[in-house]
This record gives sequence, structure tokens and C-alpha cells, in this order.
Amino acid sequence: MRHLLKRFSNLWSVHSSPSQTKPDSDKRPDASPPKRRPKDALRKKFLESYALENGRGLEIGPFCRPVFRRESYPNMLYADVKSEDFLKRLVRKGDTYKEEDIVPLDYVLGNQHLDAVVAHETLDFVFCAHVLEHVPDMISSLKGIERVLKPGGLFLCFYPDRRFTYDIDRPTTTLSQLETRHQLRITRPASDTVLEHFTFNRKVDAGKVWANHNDAVGERRFTAEQAQEFALQATRSYVDVHCNVFSDSEFSDMIETLGAAGHISLRVDRMVPTRAPFNEFHVALRKP
Repeated sequence: MRHLLKRFSNLWSVHSSPSQTKPDSDKRPDASPPKRRPKDALRKKFLESYALENGRGLEIGPFCRPVFRRESYPNMLYADVKSEDFLKRLVRKGDTYKEEDIVPLDYVLGNQHLDAVVAHETLDFVFCAHVLEHVPDMISSLKGIERVLKPGGLFLCFYPDRRFTYDIDRPTTTLSQLETRHQLRITRPASDTVLEHFTFNRKVDAGKVWANHNDAVGERRFTAEQAQEFALQATRSYVDVHCNVFSDSEFSDMIETLGAAGHISLRVDRMVPTRAPFNEFHVALRKP
């Protein structure tokens, strides 16, 4: 059990960090050398639907493989929850990455949201990939992103669809859950969220789910005892999990609901639904 706790309990306030090994469907891609994957073409098409080259943007969690490179986006900024020194120490522990691959950071966020470190209304767009689902207080994160965007600015996001990931058995995150976390201003996942994450976690092959194969969904990956151990650990330290679980349509509905409730003014500008055989959707939220 000790090695499992070490595997899943570490940082994460605003986004996921490469310091942890995560279940297979949500691992970071290798950074060196970059490899073209089938879903990269869909990502590229989505991002290129907006003229961003001359805009001032910020990417959260670029680590060794930024989506927005300064060669093409000269006004790009980069943020991470951990410092470059920490990331370098992390890289030295393995042989997948090189220190020189680490993207120089403009901001180190720690437990803060973007609006605490970035000047308000100074960015044309903010981008993150497979990050927002890990945020303990999603409402505060969205508020922070909204504050740093200029009027008309965009928040671009790649988000895992719960129907095609290890969240396949989990219930959709509710407005009540998001509001409670926001009222409490939590900075790490609550023990009940951690318990749910590990209780329902299954190994999933997204392509096989799309094809309706009988072996698309495997057995539960953690015992009830292990899930309880992780939940207990979460009362003492940070345990990284998916806090915000949605399908593509559920995410759009939640953004609309948060707007109607007065939490945010961001609105869905474009949604590219999850497509076979992949496990993510692409969404752009615009600030009025």
C-alpha cells in the first residue's frame, strides 16, 4: 500500500504535474522526441480555427512538450505549479526526459490560481490539456482564468470524456459539489472525491468502448481497502485524482449552469465533441 500512496499522492492545485504516475488512459506523452499521434491532427485543427499566432497567451503545464511553442507563438507565456528546479530534479530520476527539454517558466503557481500571479485582463487566451479535471476548486480556477483574460479572450481546453476513461463508472460531478468546494476554498481534493476516484477506477480502452467490444472495460483497479487508504491519506496530504468528471455535453451544460448561477461569465464559444476512437473533447470558452 505504501508504494500506491506514493504513486498517487503529491501536488496539484491548478493542473496535473508529471511528478506522478497516473492510470494509463491519462499519462503524459513522451516529451523527447515528440511523436505525432492520430489525435494530434484533431487538436491542431481545433486550435487553428482561431487566429492565435500574434496573441498573448499562456499555457498551463507545458513541462517538456508545449502545445504552443514560441517559434510559432512569440508572445507565449508558460506556467506550472512547480518550479523549474523541481522539474529538473524530477527529470534526473528517469530516462524519458532531458533537462534541456523543460520549458522555461514565466510563472510558478504553487497553490494559487492564475489571477493571483498574472496581471488581470492581459491575456488573449489561456490553454491547458487534461488539467481542469484535476482542479479541486473548479469554480475558483475558472474565475481566475476569466480575470486574466482580456474582454473577448479565450480559454482553450482539452478535457477527458468520462465515458471513455477510467471514470466510466463515476457519476457526473454536480453543481452542488462544485459550489461546496468553492465555498470551502479547498486547495486539495476532498477525501470523498478521492474515495470515489479509486473505488470506481477501471482500466478502459476507449477505442474498444467506441466499437462496443465486450472487453473494452476491465475490472476495478483498486480494492475497497485501497480506496479507503487513499481517502485517509487525502485528509493529511494531496492525493491527485479527477475531481471534475464530465462528458462533452455535460461539461457544456455545467458551464451554462455556472454562468446562470452567477459564478462565471465565460460562455462556450465552440465545442468539438469526443470522437471515435478517442477519449477527449475540445472546448473554447469566451469571456464577454
